Amino acid sequence: MMSWSISVYRQEDGGRNAASTQPRYGERLAVWQAPASGLRWLDELAKAGSAIVIAEGGYPTRYTATGKYILPNLLKGPPQANTVWVCGPEDVIGDGWAGKTIINHAEMEKCAPEEWLVIEAWDES
Repeated sequence: MMSWSISVYRQEDGGRNAASTQPRYGERLAVWQAPASGLRWLDELAKAGSAIVIAEGGYPTRYTATGKYILPNLLKGPPQANTVWVCGPEDVIGDGWAGKTIINHAEMEKCAPEEWLVIEAWDES
C-alpha cells in the first residue's frame, strides 16, 4: 500500500451519537493524503477507547470519535499529511481526489468537543 486518502466529516444529524457503519455525512472538515503508517494515530485512539473502528479493510476504513480527540490533531496540521500528494502513472484519479490537503477551519469552528465525527480512510494502493 502506497498511501491513504483520509477525510474527516461531520454527521448529517449533528453528531449526537457515535457514527454507524453506514454514516450519513455532513460537511467535510478535512482531507489529506498520508503514507502507509498514516492511520497509526487513529488506531492508537481506538486502542485507548477514544475512537471506535466502524469499518475495516481500506475500502474504506472508518472510525468515529468526538471532536475533542480529532480537531486538535487537524488544527496542528493533519497527522502525517503528505506535503505533496503522490499518484502513480497507472493510477485512475476520480473527481473526488482533491490532490492537496484541505482544512475547512470555518466548519471546524462550528464543532463542539462532544460532537461525534466520521473519519474515513481509503487505501490508495
